Amino acid sequence: MQAPVPETQKKADSRMKLIWKRVRRHPFLKLTAVLIAILFWMIVIASDPTLERQKEMTATISVTGADTLRSRGYVVTDDLTSSPITVNITAKVTQGNYDRATAASFSPRLDLSQITSDGQQDVSFSAGYSTYGEIQSFEPKSMTVNVERYITRSRVPVVVRVTGEMPQGLWRSATSCDPNLVSVSGPASLVEQVRRAVVELPLEGLSADMEDCQVTSPVTLETADGQTISSPLIRITFESVTVDSASIECSVLPTRSVAVDAASAITGTPAHGYEVGEIRVSPETVTVADSAEALKNLEAMFVQSPVDVTGATEDLLVTVPLAGATAHSYCSAREVAVSVTIRPATHTHTYNDLPVQVENLGPGLKAALSRAKLGAVLSGAYQDMESLKAANIHLYVDAQGLAAGVYNVEVQCRVDGAESYDFTPQQQTLTLTIQSEAE
Repeated sequence: MQAPVPETQKKADSRMKLIWKRVRRHPFLKLTAVLIAILFWMIVIASDPTLERQKEMTATISVTGADTLRSRGYVVTDDLTSSPITVNITAKVTQGNYDRATAASFSPRLDLSQITSDGQQDVSFSAGYSTYGEIQSFEPKSMTVNVERYITRSRVPVVVRVTGEMPQGLWRSATSCDPNLVSVSGPASLVEQVRRAVVELPLEGLSADMEDCQVTSPVTLETADGQTISSPLIRITFESVTVDSASIECSVLPTRSVAVDAASAITGTPAHGYEVGEIRVSPETVTVADSAEALKNLEAMFVQSPVDVTGATEDLLVTVPLAGATAHSYCSAREVAVSVTIRPATHTHTYNDLPVQVENLGPGLKAALSRAKLGAVLSGAYQDMESLKAANIHLYVDAQGLAAGVYNVEVQCRVDGAESYDFTPQQQTLTLTIQSEAE
């Protein structure tokens, strides 16, 4: 015998039958019920943490571990930064996070810290933890990279390379560079070729307004034969701080060409019977660089110690320092060669009433001069003129080839025992009258 159905159960069954009859009579209610059922199903599925699905995505890989790799003494020489590295990944994610999960959610990466030696190395892709799920696979699984030893070369000299031409009228001092030594780190194949770091100083840009010149110039690395070494893998440092430029310092000053005073380059008197001839200095002018104020009143340069010609009988050639040359920022010469010519002294003497003779007169002729005696001035080497007497001086006119007549003739001179002398007669010409002896 069946147990009686409770009254409450009967009421519930009756109510459901009533709802079902109404649904069958109204199709719109049917559709609404289906949609409600689907919605409830989706809510139940989404809220179920145990339900997972696979999702395929294209991921952009980040490169990590480069610093750790360098600390181990290695570096990857391939370019891993100029263009993105992409791989296909398959991830298992929960149903509720399916739409929210992206490739970036899993932090896919190429971890270079896995590398432990140089040469070609196969590095696997990896991923981090994500609340959305986990990566099941990468395609491709790994990437082949080239690895070299990472080395450092210390005390690489920084060299200043001057380019162009100095503007006219300016002088540049020697340059200094800060820093003057650097360290270079990078792949062994590149660092081992480095011989110097170079900074350039373009002269065209210098002016007199830059007395204390300071120019910042990029640092480039060069091989022994001057080839440039450039790579993003190379690091230039000074005291552990990365540098890409250096400061060049120098002085830029105006210049002036100044004559060396030759007349002040000697002192004293040559031996008796000798005199100073030509005095020459070499160089005759020097270029001086200093402030505009210092150059303003600089008219000449003088020797510091004049050449002593006392008692000299022959030429002298002596090198002497220039006075004040070191006081200027720059002087093209700090000493000059002084050349002194010592020659026999010239002696001049005046003689009065010297007889004038007619020479080379033809036979059968007689001659008369407008003046029978003349004065004369003779000069020559001291040793020749010093003891010269009037009797040794012969004034004459030459009648060679002249017939009877009146002539204006030149007075000439002959000195016994002297070949080189200067003669100046009191009167340059005389009137010579020639007659036949029969007249």
